[in-house]
Amino acid sequence: PQQGALLDDLDAVPALLDDTSPCYLLVQLDTGKWLFATYVPDAAPVRAKMLYASTKATVTKSLGESYFVDDMFGTMRDEFSARGYQQHRQHVESGAPLTDREQEAAHIRDLESRAAEAPTMDSRRSHVKGAVYPLHADAEAALREFARGTINFALLAIDTASETVTIAHAGSLQSHDELAQSIPGDAPRYALYWFDSATTVFIYSCPASTSVRERMIYSTFRHGFTVTARELNINMDIRLEFDDPREITAAALEAEISERTAAPPPSAARPKFKRPAPPNRRPRTKQS
Repeated sequence: PQQGALLDDLDAVPALLDDTSPCYLLVQLDTGKWLFATYVPDAAPVRAKMLYASTKATVTKSLGESYFVDDMFGTMRDEFSARGYQQHRQHVESGAPLTDREQEAAHIRDLESRAAEAPTMDSRRSHVKGAVYPLHADAEAALREFARGTINFALLAIDTASETVTIAHAGSLQSHDELAQSIPGDAPRYALYWFDSATTVFIYSCPASTSVRERMIYSTFRHGFTVTARELNINMDIRLEFDDPREITAAALEAEISERTAAPPPSAARPKFKRPAPPNRRPRTKQS
């Protein structure tokens, strides 16, 4: 609740925040309208960062977008103090060039908007991919080879400058153990791998050191990429997600796939319902 002037209240906000827990902040301005702020600390768990980055648009729509006249994004507690808010407003009102952090926040908001506006199955338009970056020609060629079985591994990256999905590596691995060595531990990637002649694995790797911007980009466009891959006749039988490529050992991979492809246990045979025998009919007697 408000205790005094807006700036006085904002000075109390940093103490309410945690160094590892993201959150949304709703601040009522002096005009009666609201500020929507997103706090995503760098030390937060990867899954929490992805969750808050990808659901902001849904939250604001649910609450009513017309109530919000300003929004902020930050990774440090002090950014939400009175001084931080004043600096934010000065940049907005002066039209001054954005800092690197503000450019990152603006880019994330743009991605959120695209993802929120993309039609889904709920709108009964299943032919729409959603948020999609097109494949670079080399990436498309590599995926076609993968679909034919010419190669058994393809590693893909997103080039944010050209807004395309590019091929980072394509070839054939000799064993499952080579998979972890083929995926970088310092950047997010999409990977496709033929586990065997009948099972295709899609892996989304997003290390903990990934920036919020990259995490948002890869999370937002992951579904669109899988749709594009299916259009190239690549069926993703198994989908896995890892924070650390070193976790992708042969044993872990085999365990995941065995668990997900195991046939469900046969259900107990249900006793058949026996139709009751028709009641005995009295014999007809001839009438004289």
